[in-house]
Amino acid sequence: MKNSRLKLIVSAMFLLIMVGIHAQNVRVTGVVSDAQGSLIGVNVHVKGGTTGVITDTNGKYSIEVPVSATLVFSYIGYVEQELKVGNKRVINVTLTEDSELLDEVVVVGYGYQRKSDVATSVASVKTDEMKSFPAGNVGDMLRGRVAGVNVTSASGRPGSAPEITIRGNRSISAQNTPLYVIDGSVSDGEEFSTLSAESIESIEILKDAASQAIYGARASDGVILVTTKRGAQGKMEVNYNGYVGIQSLWRNFDFYSPEEYVMLRREAMANDKGIIDAREMSISEALSDDVMKEVWANGQFVDWEDLMLKNALYQNHDITVRGGNDKLRVSAGLNYFDQDGMVTTGSGYQKVAFRLNVDYKVNKWINFGVNTSYALTKSEREDGNFTEFITRTPLAKVYEEDGTYTKYINSANDVNPLYRAQNYNREIKNNSYRVNLFLELKPFKGFNYRLNTSFYNRQQEDGEAKKTDYPGGGATAKLANNEKRSYLIENIFTYDVPFRDKNHKLVLTAVQSVDHTQSKELGYSTASLPVDMGWDFIANGEFSGKPVRTFSENNLVSFMGRASYTLMDKYIMNIAVRRDGSSRFGKNNKWGTFPSIALAWRINQEEFLRNVSWIDNLKLRLSYGIVGNQNGIGNYTTLGLANEYRYEFGDNMYMGYLPGKELSNPNLKWEQSRTTNVGVDFAFFKNRLSGTIEYYQTRTTDLLVKREINSVLGYENMLDNLGETKSHGVDINISGDVIRTKDLTWSLGANFSHYANEIVKIDDQVDENGKPLSQPGNKWFVGEPINVYYNYVPDGIYQYEDFDIKRNPYNELEYTLKPTIDTDGDGIADKALSREDDVKPGSVKIKDINGDGKINADDRTPISKDPDFTLSLNTSLKWKGFDFYMDWYGVSGRKIQNAYLNESNSGGSLQGKLNGIKVNYWTPFNPSNEFPRPSHNTNVPYHGALAIQDASYIRLRTLQLGYTFPTEWIKHISLSRLRVYATATNLLTFTDFKSYSPELTPGAYPESRQYVFGINVSF
Repeated sequence: MKNSRLKLIVSAMFLLIMVGIHAQNVRVTGVVSDAQGSLIGVNVHVKGGTTGVITDTNGKYSIEVPVSATLVFSYIGYVEQELKVGNKRVINVTLTEDSELLDEVVVVGYGYQRKSDVATSVASVKTDEMKSFPAGNVGDMLRGRVAGVNVTSASGRPGSAPEITIRGNRSISAQNTPLYVIDGSVSDGEEFSTLSAESIESIEILKDAASQAIYGARASDGVILVTTKRGAQGKMEVNYNGYVGIQSLWRNFDFYSPEEYVMLRREAMANDKGIIDAREMSISEALSDDVMKEVWANGQFVDWEDLMLKNALYQNHDITVRGGNDKLRVSAGLNYFDQDGMVTTGSGYQKVAFRLNVDYKVNKWINFGVNTSYALTKSEREDGNFTEFITRTPLAKVYEEDGTYTKYINSANDVNPLYRAQNYNREIKNNSYRVNLFLELKPFKGFNYRLNTSFYNRQQEDGEAKKTDYPGGGATAKLANNEKRSYLIENIFTYDVPFRDKNHKLVLTAVQSVDHTQSKELGYSTASLPVDMGWDFIANGEFSGKPVRTFSENNLVSFMGRASYTLMDKYIMNIAVRRDGSSRFGKNNKWGTFPSIALAWRINQEEFLRNVSWIDNLKLRLSYGIVGNQNGIGNYTTLGLANEYRYEFGDNMYMGYLPGKELSNPNLKWEQSRTTNVGVDFAFFKNRLSGTIEYYQTRTTDLLVKREINSVLGYENMLDNLGETKSHGVDINISGDVIRTKDLTWSLGANFSHYANEIVKIDDQVDENGKPLSQPGNKWFVGEPINVYYNYVPDGIYQYEDFDIKRNPYNELEYTLKPTIDTDGDGIADKALSREDDVKPGSVKIKDINGDGKINADDRTPISKDPDFTLSLNTSLKWKGFDFYMDWYGVSGRKIQNAYLNESNSGGSLQGKLNGIKVNYWTPFNPSNEFPRPSHNTNVPYHGALAIQDASYIRLRTLQLGYTFPTEWIKHISLSRLRVYATATNLLTFTDFKSYSPELTPGAYPESRQYVFGINVSF
């Protein structure tokens, strides 16, 4: 009954657009087999679509189709077959193994190419595998799928988007984010994050400059091409995929127990007073707070993590409808995602997204269509200080006698995080939609013209309210309204040149486009509200300043040409050039030109390998290209901006404008990246083993850097094209079928990525030897990676044996470092290391990097944040109706600064005043070489060096088990497919990094494990 109702509801939703999609349907049955017997899991669908039914454990299928339909039978490793239905009601098929699987079509930007003809670095993502990973953001699903694509968590907060980089960073000042193109329309990460995995047909990632050059000025950091699903000829199909799950906490550190925390405070106080045995310090003196003493006495300790964090539910539901005839094809999808936050109060994320794609064939040479999408998201944010619970003492008073939260947890007026949270509210709403209209004309054979137009609009409302009782102030509110609009018009011409000689194939592409983007913002803030009214009543408050309104826009005009030539199906050459004109750049350099060339040689097509049966594909690729980057410059930077100034004179307020501190530069031009890419594609043993190995080098020049200028001009600096970086790396993707039989398939896959970058120069400043100078203030160092920490290098902890110890006249112990430096080369240490701080046993030992015998600021050194390599391993098993999938993901060599190990304002267990991450600290009776002695002082030298931790990890990212019911079991209830599955994510993590996530510090929103149960139903 429920299934019938669902079909009725969904059918009604799309009744208007589905009118006319009718045909005489018949049921066709049959058996699909190979030379060894029947085949399970063969895809049987109507030509023009990608869905249908699959064969059961006996190779049988049953499908209802129009009599005019053509059935397509496809299975991995076998030659695809097409058979017309006509008057046949039983169609049995025998598939033969395929030794050539290179006719797969991939999206390459402004067109398609056979996989065998691709000469550039284009990686395709299997969307079926992505669906096995439950996540509200498609970006999270890309992690570990493609070598060279690095996906890291920015936050564990519901609705947060990951950070995606392709082959590392190139610019030192601009964002290093990829360009997103959805159904041919240039987009951004915000729209990409609203996509549902069920709506995606394919994802291609352009990794080298030769493939990226067709997108010119915006492609220097890679391009992610997304193609959404389209309608298929045949009866209307309804598919539902949904799951519900629970999130639980994971962490790799311990808190101090109440007893350990009290001992930590005693040790800190004893060390500060020069007392060796902390047991001589009384507990009363160590606590020094009446509330803490009271809680210690009654034993009612607080587990802050238990109070602040909880298990949380989340759910996802997708409904897709597809159908069509030889004229009209329609695909529609509705997605709902809801994720509760693990923070007890004030966090969560909801998303509703709708997509409709329509294709209409007017006649043989005219087609038009529309792609529309709408997304509504709402994100509830917790108070920004919620992670202070990590530092809160377990000796605290959380509740008043009446059960309400206390404002302060002790006599020192430390704020109760729960009290703060209940008096704070923030909500961010996003409404976005896109309308993409296109017209295709095919007036003669081989020629195609496509007019592509697109309009995108996103409106955001960001409201924040603090109630009257919020610590540190009364009722206040903030409200910001943002809007972004973009317009795109493209004329795309494609000509597949007809040759009588089939040894030649040439496809020509020309593109002209105009892209306009504008954004505006209006923000208000109040110093006080009469009552707790929130941002909806912000007009009733007393404004703390004038409303802030901003407006910005930019234009990009582009021309592109590409020629793809193939000779004898084995020699391939692609040449492309794009010319962009941007309103962002100075009048002297508004235009940039970005050429590329790619060559490929299908070696296995040569006569000397043609008869080598175990080589199915062996292709060598070489490419070179130039791409640009305009992200490092604002829309009006080259024009010179004036700052507004206000002053009072008498009873009047006057306003004026003066030039800013930065001198405009009309000669600003594009940052440019030049990349050389060498790759090998291979497939062996009837495609049982296949993969890609690539090496690349990139040189990025004309980086935008602020140049200091003579202040006599009235300016401090000027943005100029001065910097230069270089990078290189290796990407490896390998997959294979270990077992491929009638009932059982077992596949393995792996990818490996290594990249490294280096700053060649920052500006035109050089030393006396002509070597480019670094900028330590910006953490930019010539010869070092782009992303670094600048800190000391720890070398353990000082022990008693490192000192000469004596008592002074006041009977106090004095510690003098023993000599460790051999100044005269006789093999005997005769000089002690010089330290500016009061060093003694338990102090942090620092390496003398420059070897001058002194520990000072000159011993700081760049420490790379980037990983040495990333590695992903996956395996899948299919046996009869059961399927199993597992993948592991690892990162090696990454460094993260863990503020909760050193900073007093973040807690820092090293200080001994606040709670925090439990560490093995030094005491006279526990001479640890890991962490220093506790102290109540908040400014202990060199503690920050210990906070930079190795964040390498390996994680069991996905574990899934599913079962697909045989067709004969479910066809009687009008179902064509029924699959149930259970998935666990982030199940196991192995790391030495002390946090809630190996990618985030403890101060970030916690990352979680997820356990879900899902069901997939097709009608």
